[in-house]
Amino acid sequence: SLLDMSLQPQEDDYKIIVETDQVSRLKQEIAEKAEKMKDECGATIWKCKDCGKVFKRKHKLDLHIETHLEGFSHPCQTCSREFKTRKSLSCHNLLVHREKKEKKETVDVKKEPSPEFAEAEQEQNEKLRVEIFKRMEKIKDSEDGTMWRCTECGKLLKKKDKLELHVETHIEGFSHSCSYCDKIHKTRTALKMHIITIHKGAN
Repeated sequence: SLLDMSLQPQEDDYKIIVETDQVSRLKQEIAEKAEKMKDECGATIWKCKDCGKVFKRKHKLDLHIETHLEGFSHPCQTCSREFKTRKSLSCHNLLVHREKKEKKETVDVKKEPSPEFAEAEQEQNEKLRVEIFKRMEKIKDSEDGTMWRCTECGKLLKKKDKLELHVETHIEGFSHSCSYCDKIHKTRTALKMHIITIHKGAN
């Protein structure tokens, strides 16, 4: 029955258990092959017990020791190719799948807004600006000169435009859609960051 099936362990559950167990075993074997020492100046250094190589930073030694270990594999979540170490998997993702993602992103095309949409957007921005200024207060500081204060939370900033962006995070009822994928964002800053990170290289 459907109820019986829902109570049975799923394939993803086994996968999580196996991955968690592998990470625990990996950490344990790395710790067994790492030796903490002091150099002639008294500074802490880390030595690989397998080959004697010495590192100043513990995480560098951990990555090195992993190359000595057998019986571990790290599959790529995108193409299922397996790698002996986590570093080699990370390099694979950066060199192979990041390049493919960037190529895909370059085909994104910005949608031209209709006249009605452009008019509505302009009207919304004017209303937003009014709401922002309602929540801003110009004050004089004896040490820093002119400052701008958010009346919602009391935050002080020297630059007016910076405070405008901050105040916008307090305001409800406004939304800004991405012109590439139509995703909705609460603030203009969030929309800008979305376009920079997701649609980088878009036309």
